[in-house]
Amino acid sequence: MFITTILILISLLLHVVAFYFIVVLYMKYSTMKNLSDNQRKILEETENSMTSFLIEMKDENDRLIQQLTNKSPISTPNVNLNGNQNSQNNKEVIKPKNFDTKLDNLANDSEEMLPKHLSKIEDVKDTLEISKTPKSEKIPFEIEVLNLFENGLSIEQIAKKFNKGKTEIELILKFRQ
Repeated sequence: MFITTILILISLLLHVVAFYFIVVLYMKYSTMKNLSDNQRKILEETENSMTSFLIEMKDENDRLIQQLTNKSPISTPNVNLNGNQNSQNNKEVIKPKNFDTKLDNLANDSEEMLPKHLSKIEDVKDTLEISKTPKSEKIPFEIEVLNLFENGLSIEQIAKKFNKGKTEIELILKFRQ
């Protein structure tokens, strides 16, 4: 009888410990689920804000393009009073009235809109340097390995020189012999 009470108490204690761990695991699961839901919401909000930002940028670009195309000079063919085209100059540029002043105003407005660190943007000059490197003939890896082996270097030395494995060098030598 004494042994059965001890076994029942041990069983009861194990059940309590098991229920405790079940509750702890459930709490961790619920916090992880809440965290996952929060991250999903943040991701959706970020995606929506990026989409709206891109749409706004596209609209601004379209408006700028429209504004620039409305203010650009119009080119038309030069036609004499007789009706035939002038062969010396096929195009004549017709500028709208006050075109130059409108263009200057647009430039001044854009300078006022720029941040202070970009106010001297026209002072920046782009340069492109082109340098030609002499083309050296690259010897294939396998041929270099064969040449070094024929010159008396060991497989270990060749492997160290090329930072390759010993077995890789051995295979290259076996395939080439």
